[in-house]
Amino acid sequence: MQNGNHKLADLHLHLYGSIHWRDFLESVRNRQVDWATYEESYREVYGNHPSTRRVLESCRAGEPGSDEAFRRLFTFQDEDGGNFARFQAKYNLLNAGAGWAAFQGGESGFDSFVVSLCGFLGKTIARQRAQNIGYAEQRMGLNSRFTPTQAGEMVNALLATCAAHDSPDYHPRFAVSISRHDPWPDWEVARQAALGPRGRFLTGIDFCNQEEGYPPKDLRSLFDAVKDFNRQRPERAVAILYHVGESFADKSLESAVRWVHESAEMGAHRLGHAIALGIDPAAYGSHTRVETVDERIDQLRYDLRHKDGLRKFGIHMDEAAIARQLDELQELPAQHLLSIEYDERQLKEVRSRQEYAIDCVKRLGSVIEVCPTSNRRIGGITQREHHPLVRFVSSDAPFVIGSDD
Repeated sequence: MQNGNHKLADLHLHLYGSIHWRDFLESVRNRQVDWATYEESYREVYGNHPSTRRVLESCRAGEPGSDEAFRRLFTFQDEDGGNFARFQAKYNLLNAGAGWAAFQGGESGFDSFVVSLCGFLGKTIARQRAQNIGYAEQRMGLNSRFTPTQAGEMVNALLATCAAHDSPDYHPRFAVSISRHDPWPDWEVARQAALGPRGRFLTGIDFCNQEEGYPPKDLRSLFDAVKDFNRQRPERAVAILYHVGESFADKSLESAVRWVHESAEMGAHRLGHAIALGIDPAAYGSHTRVETVDERIDQLRYDLRHKDGLRKFGIHMDEAAIARQLDELQELPAQHLLSIEYDERQLKEVRSRQEYAIDCVKRLGSVIEVCPTSNRRIGGITQREHHPLVRFVSSDAPFVIGSDD
């Protein structure tokens, strides 16, 4: 968003990931925190024990350089990155210290947790305003230990914080992150909040975190329910924000592209990251991937549905051969793993599939949320020429730039 003051907009922000390291350090500097779960997850991924406790002791003692040591521990840098598991292991520091992991259900600690969360949001808003941001949409998920009443209270408290900071030059908004595994309870909380007195500050529902194992097709009925809600209450309509094509180690490159396209077909208003849609396939080189029989069947059926469009983009479609493959695959166990080989010719075909899917996304009206720093550090895309943004610009795809975490 730009106006006369040249304000910026950030549409892809996760509240916990937006917490500044100084604000977080001040919240834990003189407080006892159970770091055990974070330390265990860190050790599993990085192979060594994090120095959190020692660094915090140094911070409490005011030792020179201790705050800087905490900053390095807290922030996710290039040397930490490369995949989502490594990011999550460091992110768990936030979960532990901000009270998320410590919340055990019931009423104990809930009120203080919500107060702390709203405090972090207020500080984050102040920092965003100082960065000349005029519109910011924060995302936050619901703890599975919350009762429906508690979940609603948390969301409404965050909306109230947004309302308190709303002004002519800064517009904070909020999106509820929804569980991919069981989305309906979370959607009901979001729906009720959207209809509440501060519902205009709730602008979307977000599907984030692990995407492997959660194909978009499983959420078709939920997407339909959201679209129906939007038709009935257009003044409180919410956007569907769907992280997809960010992490796809469990499938073929063509299936990863398909997931992005199918999400747009189902009605996702914004597509988080969509790396699979735009990354230059040459970045992978010749290699082998695996995917399940189920996934391959879905891909072949997609090819048959889109055969005419794929042909227009230069992809050979042998319908008889595809039908034979489908017959053969249906004789195998659904979770049996298939090896998919990629050479220069196959990678060129993936590029053509991307071009077709980008063209479809453009016509469907979905907007891609590109997060370059996140793509570099979580996705491991370090070469500029391979970055999805290059393709999105050259293909005139609709996109926005977000800061993510």
